[in-house]
Amino acid sequence: MAFYHDYREAFENDNDFILVSIQTNGPIFDSLFLNQVNSFADSLRSLPHLREVINPIEQNYFEWGTSIVPIQKPYFHINDPEQYLEDSLRIVNGVEPIKEMVSFESKSLILVVKNIQMISKEKSDELASALEILIQDHPFSSVYTMGKIVGQKAYIDIMKREFITFAIVSILVLILFLIIAYKSVWGVLIPLLTVLFSVIGSLGIMKINGTSLNMMTTLLPVIMLVVGMSDVVHLVSKYLEEVRLRRPKVLALRNTIKKVGVATFLTSLTTALGFATLVGVSMKPIQDFGIYTAIGVLLAFFISILFIPSIFMLIKTPKIVHSENIKNQWDKFLGRLFLLLCRNQTKVIGIYVIITVLTLVGASKIKFDYFLMQDLDEGQPLMKELRFFQKQFGGIRPFEMAIMPKEGKNILDYDVIKEIEKIEHYLSTEYELNQMASPALPFKFLNKAMRGNKQEYFKIPEKEKRFDYLKKQLNILKENSEWKNLISEEKNMGRIFGRMIDPGSREMLIRNEKFREFFLSSIDNSVVGYKLTGTPVIIDESGRYVSKNIILGLLVAFGLIALTMGILFRSIKMALISLIPNIFPILLTAGFIGFAHIDLNMTTAIVFTIAFGIAVDDTIHFLSRYKQEMVKGRTRLYAIRRTFISTGKAIIITTLILLGGFGSLLFSDFLSTFYIGLFVCMTLLFAVITDLTLLPMILLGRKKNRLSAAV
Repeated sequence: MAFYHDYREAFENDNDFILVSIQTNGPIFDSLFLNQVNSFADSLRSLPHLREVINPIEQNYFEWGTSIVPIQKPYFHINDPEQYLEDSLRIVNGVEPIKEMVSFESKSLILVVKNIQMISKEKSDELASALEILIQDHPFSSVYTMGKIVGQKAYIDIMKREFITFAIVSILVLILFLIIAYKSVWGVLIPLLTVLFSVIGSLGIMKINGTSLNMMTTLLPVIMLVVGMSDVVHLVSKYLEEVRLRRPKVLALRNTIKKVGVATFLTSLTTALGFATLVGVSMKPIQDFGIYTAIGVLLAFFISILFIPSIFMLIKTPKIVHSENIKNQWDKFLGRLFLLLCRNQTKVIGIYVIITVLTLVGASKIKFDYFLMQDLDEGQPLMKELRFFQKQFGGIRPFEMAIMPKEGKNILDYDVIKEIEKIEHYLSTEYELNQMASPALPFKFLNKAMRGNKQEYFKIPEKEKRFDYLKKQLNILKENSEWKNLISEEKNMGRIFGRMIDPGSREMLIRNEKFREFFLSSIDNSVVGYKLTGTPVIIDESGRYVSKNIILGLLVAFGLIALTMGILFRSIKMALISLIPNIFPILLTAGFIGFAHIDLNMTTAIVFTIAFGIAVDDTIHFLSRYKQEMVKGRTRLYAIRRTFISTGKAIIITTLILLGGFGSLLFSDFLSTFYIGLFVCMTLLFAVITDLTLLPMILLGRKKNRLSAAV
């Protein structure tokens, strides 16, 4: 990042451009069409916050006659149709960069619009809106646009829509589950108001701190709704259980806070710690997501523990507590399930051993990859624009390479330029770089112009004396802004840039390694060095960096959970047992991802942290209730069975609510958000299955008398 900032200061930001492709139904070399394009380009220059508009119709090439000063001639003789054929052949058969600005196949050409560097969000939106209006006012067959400000506007429009959609869908899902679970108005209103207060509080804290929503933090309302509801369900379920035992309201609430409050606090704390580990990822969107979600989870706990008992004190005892029928149905179902597990304890353990082996194989197949705008569905208009530029104009992924002469040399030395020419050739033929420019480009232009514009002379001269002559002639062109962007003012750095079809970060890693090998073997390392830089390089590096930090964060979360449970039970054994049922859901999800050949990226990689932070709640509630039963002097078998039946119901209900809430993410137009919803739902489903099958069997042990007693 430090190098990139210096590089950007020396040249320009690589991502501050808009590509505008104009398509015609007829031939490109048509007087009416060319004049319309010129008129459009002039209109573009009147838009706000622009630096430059590069129009291929206005580009010139040089001819060297008898005069000392070269003659500039246009590639497009707009008002001379008799030269159209010659002009088109010059472009088709040429090797200059303008060739890649005209597509005769699609009957279109491309304008490069450069906006002001590091443009603000407000100015970006203003420019994007003005461009959209301008395009609508021109009579072209089709106009395609692509660039950061265009993509940013499209992304943010989707984010705004999804932020509201996710919140509404999650609330409706929660209401549905609450109606099914409690069948009363209070059973809907109290939990719903509790979590809504939590969501509003979290968003309020974000606003106070001046933090804006991004693609990550738009998930915050969904997470807050479902995680907050988990606390509420456990508190309400325990209160109802206490009242069913005919305990007075005050005593029932006291027991609820005492017996479930501690476990709920621990689940909130561990979930918050899981999200807080994302602070270790040095990327602000992910850090913001981790910080504010962690704050929101703790806020949800404090609101729940204060609000719910207060409301229950004020209202009459709910009628549902007298309904023994519902209670008996749950008890029968869970009792039979527990008995079935006890009878098949060996088989259950064996199945998990087999699953572990399979999931490890699948997890080993996971790969990390990232493509530009991969979050958008192929049906999105922006993706259609991207595909057009990929096919007709060599892609939109920026490429930036710094060329650094070694000590005692500068970028305009002959031996330096000759090495750059070799690099150019490799990049265009092997690396698949398009629309390339480098410090060698002006010398090749001049050499060709002074040799009768013959294409074979579009190269660096073989003799240094000839090169020195070109360097002197180059002084007359030193004011050209495009060429200024190729050589730093101090002549201590050169720039090779271009655009390419995005092959994905994994493929780019392979190409970069092959280029490194080429550079070491075929380039004189005593003359020049190089460094890849630019926005895509930063993104690719960030993806790998995030992936490593997510794994580290997950290990930290494992350690924190084990420490918490170790302190709670004052037992290292119980600390380890608490981790086992939470490792399996992560492994199962990872195995599915590997076998399904789904690539992770910097956004979806955090799914494991999210899922683990939430899934561990069930284990904590189960073990906390188990401890309470053991403290009462119960036998281990009875304590496990009682925990299984009483806590099992709350675990199943909270999991269904969590699945409903995160399931809303499956309707996202962002692929990463869809995968986060899918993977979290899978992990939560695996977690509840593991907590109700593997965990009781581990706690039960292998003694035959326990199994006989269960039967």
